[in-house]
Amino acid sequence: MIATIVGSTGLTGSFLVRQLLADSAITQVISVARKPLNISNAKLTEVLVSDLAELPSIESKIRGDIYFCCLGTTIKAAGSKENFEKVDHDAIVAFARIAKAHDAQSFTLVSAMGANARSRIFYNQVKGRTEDDAKALELRSLAIFRPGLLVGPRHEFRLGESIATRTLVPLSRLFPARIRKSLITEAETLATRMLTEGKAAPSGVHVILAKDI
Repeated sequence: MIATIVGSTGLTGSFLVRQLLADSAITQVISVARKPLNISNAKLTEVLVSDLAELPSIESKIRGDIYFCCLGTTIKAAGSKENFEKVDHDAIVAFARIAKAHDAQSFTLVSAMGANARSRIFYNQVKGRTEDDAKALELRSLAIFRPGLLVGPRHEFRLGESIATRTLVPLSRLFPARIRKSLITEAETLATRMLTEGKAAPSGVHVILAKDI
């Protein structure tokens, strides 16, 4: 089974790519990223792109059986709402279209807790439109994960998330487990659930909320 992953240098993606490489059911892992992973593994094939807008042009190089999308940025990191949308909508939908063209067994996507195309919050609106456009492709199996605040060892510093983590993580310990799971999601746990869901490939659309991750 060949797994294709985009966003493998991010928090969740870095956990997931290692889990894919360690899984005996996965014969090849194709990583699509803008920079190398610096991992030496015979199962790993890296396809580097300078811009995510190039995804359609590399379609033939990233044919897989199961697809994982861990792309995600912030408006601050992207530099503008327009650039944010290019990553969190355009690139993700382009990747989903490639999976559809290759008749993928499954497509697994990291979205956001508040995703809603009708939201007044731009971030949540974009996430919602991305989900809707992925659903419209009618993939064989589509798993959409809506995690809480993602925690884990990030390579890039995000001020807002850093403040939220320092505040919310200690507070969450005061809450019952079910509420804590709705607020905080360990990136490694999310990666594990994504791998399980992608391999199982249940037919249809499945939206998995933070409390169920």
